[in-house]
Amino acid sequence: MPVQFFTTSQRENLNRFPQNIEHNDVITYFTLSERDLAEIPIYSHAANRLGFALQLGALRFMGFFPTPLQSAPSGVVSYVANQIGVEPTVLLEYGQRVHTVSDHQRKISAYLNYRKADDKDWQKLSAWLLERALEHDRPSLL
Repeated sequence: MPVQFFTTSQRENLNRFPQNIEHNDVITYFTLSERDLAEIPIYSHAANRLGFALQLGALRFMGFFPTPLQSAPSGVVSYVANQIGVEPTVLLEYGQRVHTVSDHQRKISAYLNYRKADDKDWQKLSAWLLERALEHDRPSLL
């Protein structure tokens, strides 16, 4: 019988941006390099450019794409918007076409060399976790 560790509400909160992101983390994960800027679809609507850039930083920062993207702290949105020369308020228009978000996520994942785990990856992870578990008397430390 499957066990759920989190309530639906807790899972939804974990899938969002944190309410506060440290300034150093904003600089580290959301500063766009020249190479990053070259990946942003330049002929797209401002909302799509901002959404793309914000998702790029979010994947670096969190390791996944938070939803909704509009849950990003306003300071982060402003920081990214300023780098690409758009108004932060255009983010409200992002994702009106469902495929835009998923297309961007695929492109960003490929750009950052993210991929889905395969069986070999899961086996390596299981072996690593087993080693860590054997190092401790309490499994809660994992």
